[in-house]
Amino acid sequence: SAMQEIMIKKAEALLAEGKVNRVLGWKKGEFCYDVTPAIFTDAEQMKKDFVFGDFSGANFSKYLIEETRKEGKVLVFLKPCDTYSFNQLLTEHRFIRENVYAVGVPCDGMLDINKIKAIVGDGILSAKSEGDSVKIETIYDGEKTVARADVLAERCINCKSRKHVAYDELIGEEGEVIDSARFDEVAKLEAMTPDERFAFWQGELSRCI
Repeated sequence: SAMQEIMIKKAEALLAEGKVNRVLGWKKGEFCYDVTPAIFTDAEQMKKDFVFGDFSGANFSKYLIEETRKEGKVLVFLKPCDTYSFNQLLTEHRFIRENVYAVGVPCDGMLDINKIKAIVGDGILSAKSEGDSVKIETIYDGEKTVARADVLAERCINCKSRKHVAYDELIGEEGEVIDSARFDEVAKLEAMTPDERFAFWQGELSRCI
């Protein structure tokens, strides 16, 4: 994507200037949705493996706890929602702020591969947003198109803000705080039976480190 190229160029410049000695970013895997956090130490490595797209949902704030205790300064890319946890961890003195160069990047929401699989099944080769739709290529049924709104990650459906609250530098235009219906989830929880609520929180807590 165009934003991905801009981010790589920004990292390349900061590495060349010696402002940072490594980059915390998203690394592509075998498939487009197989994206994992990774450390990059040079621009060539980033040009080969760095990715920013529909499945770059990992929040890097928590990785700074360990990463800022290493030598040198780390460049981290933060989506608007990531900056809230960044500030919270900073308030709790969980990482060393002077060892971070934070660059804010825009976000229009991430996709949930499990929601995509629930609609089109397994054997997904690629999935790419095109406006309000997502084009999906599968092994068994060829190409399919689904509404992007139907496969957004749950937290993105009720996104509270596209405005960054912390950064050293910002790429792209700043968004706004959103008057979302995120508290609708509270009503759903209150309507659950104790067993349903327990299962819900088991699922949420299973992602904790």
